[in-house]
Order: sequence, then structure tokens, then C-alpha cells
Amino acid sequence: MNKSYLSLIAVLIIAGFLLSACGSAATEAPAVEEPTAAEPIAEEATAEAPAAEEPSEDTIVSMVPAQPGSPFDINGKVVCYIIPSLANPFLNGVATSVTEKFQADGVTVNVYGADEGGLNKQFDQIENCISMGTDFMYVMAAGEVDQLIPAIEEAKAAGIMVMGVPPQKLAPFDAIMHTSQLEDGQKVAKMACDFIEAGYPDAAAGSIETAIVGSPSSSVGMKLRDDGYSTITDICPKVKLVAHLDVSGDSLPIGQNAAENIFTANPDVKVFLAQSTAHAQGIANAIKALPGVDLDDYGVFAGDMDPSVIEMVTSCEDPYKGFVAIGGTALDVATYEQIKKMLQGVEHPDIINDALEPINCDFATLAP
Repeated sequence: MNKSYLSLIAVLIIAGFLLSACGSAATEAPAVEEPTAAEPIAEEATAEAPAAEEPSEDTIVSMVPAQPGSPFDINGKVVCYIIPSLANPFLNGVATSVTEKFQADGVTVNVYGADEGGLNKQFDQIENCISMGTDFMYVMAAGEVDQLIPAIEEAKAAGIMVMGVPPQKLAPFDAIMHTSQLEDGQKVAKMACDFIEAGYPDAAAGSIETAIVGSPSSSVGMKLRDDGYSTITDICPKVKLVAHLDVSGDSLPIGQNAAENIFTANPDVKVFLAQSTAHAQGIANAIKALPGVDLDDYGVFAGDMDPSVIEMVTSCEDPYKGFVAIGGTALDVATYEQIKKMLQGVEHPDIINDALEPINCDFATLAP
């Protein structure tokens, strides 16, 4: 009896061990498979990534193929050339040159400036161009281009080609001339800093009073350019930013008035970063009106150019000492050639990324 009893207990113990082992294996198995269960989470993260990485600007160029039967005869074609201001020497200069180049092709270019009318006036100008049966529109928005999209879409529905200058996105335009406004502003800031280092080599940190005259609220592009200007405090330790204006309008008087107001509160400002060449020329006029002024002490820099002032700027004899040439010094040629290709229906790029060429006087000549 005892031997049988002990044998039974031994069998039960062995059976218990086996059941325990099987139970452990069954319990632990899912833990081995957990990485597989986690894979859907990784897939969800991957699916969301493209939205987070969507570029804020269209810069990748694609070639639009030639149309059947091209090149088309463009004699008698009409172009509406719509810009923010006729008072801006840079914009007006490019428009005048493009108009003159097209005269030899028998193409009429009608130039319109928004000036004080802003986007509302441009909307009406686009509507008028549609009514007159124009063949092509060049549109540089006087503010945020989104407000003109309904009129632009109406123009395209009427069979009119539209080129935008310089929006961040291609759609809904047939082509755009794109400018990296942030890079433009950064180049202006670098130029101004180089002037300070050359003209004030022994200046203490935070001792060179500087002002920014921008228009960041006018459009996304001008906000980006203004952001570029603001990097001067990061790259130039000698700078003390004492004024940062957001002005409306683009003309010499507006720039001059802005500078006069800045000098009233901050008479020791020596460096100005101006949104446009018109502002820069106005600021330079305000500086030259100061009593007993030494023009070598002042530096005015702009984010675009007027070809007529290149000689003056590079002479170092004026407060206006540098600018960034958008599209280099031949933007008028690039604009004319792009519009002509589109009118002819030949192969052309859908995006032109403007070159940004800093042009300034030789700062070494200003060293004390």
C-alpha cells in the first residue's frame, strides 16, 4: 500500500511539472510575438510623415512640352503686365524693358500698377484684362496672392495663360518666377554685417545702431524677406537693433519718411535694411539731409534693385551701398524670354528660380 501510494504521488508530481511547463509556454508565447503586434503603429507613423514634410515652396523645375504646331506666330498678341507699384524703380524698370523688347515682336504689353489701390485694384485689373481678350497675364500680387486666385482662375478658364511672380506655390499658375525671399533677406543681412565689420572694426558688441524698414504684413514673401533681415542680430554681434518698422506702400517718399521718423527717436542709427530699392533711395535721401553728415559712416541695403543706381551704389559715395539683384542684373531678359516661350507654345520651364546676386561697393575703401 505504501509503495503504491508513493508511486501515485510521484506520478502526480511529474504530471504537475509537465502541466506547469506547458502552461508557462502557452503564457509566454504572446510575448515573443509582441513586435509583430507593434508593427501597425510604425506603419501609421510612416503614413503621417509626408504631411509633416510637405515643402512650403515649389522649387523643383519641370519642363512643359512644346504644343503641336509650335512655335506660334505671336505678332498681334497682347500681354497684361500687373505689378504692385509703378512708383517702384525696380519693378517699373523691368516692366519698361520687357515692353520695349516685345515691340520688335509686334506684341503689345499693357503695364498696370496697383499703387494705393492694392489687391482690390489688381483684382479689377485682372477682370478688365479678361474682358479685353488679352492673351497672357503677368501677375505680381500687391499683397497675399490668395486673394487674387478667383480672378486668376477665371482668366485661365477664359484660355488666358497666367504667370505668377513670385508666389511660393505653382498652382494655379501656368508658370511662376520664384524668389527665395528668406535667402534674399539673409544675403542683405550678411552684406550689412560685412559693411559694419569693415567700417567699424573696433566697435564694441551691441554698439552699431541698426534699423529694419520692411513690409512683413503685406505678404508671405515679404514676411520671409523680413525674417531674413532679422538674422543680422544673430550673425553680427556689433549690431544693436533699435527700430523695426512695418511700412505700407513702396516709394521713395515712404522710405524717406520712415528714416526721418527713426532718426527722431534714434539719431545714432548708422545702418538700414530696406524692403525695396525705392525705400533704400528714400532712406539715403533722409541721411544726406542730415547736418554735417559723413556719408562713409552710413550703410543702406535693399532686397531688390534698380539698374539705374548700380553705378551710384558701387561707388561707395552714397549712403545706399548695396542690394541683392533678384534674377541677377538681367531679370528683364529672363522675364521677356519666359513670356515669349509661353506665347509661342514651345518647351519652357514651369518654375524659374531667380538667382540672387549681392551687389555692393568695396567696403575695404571705407576702413578708417
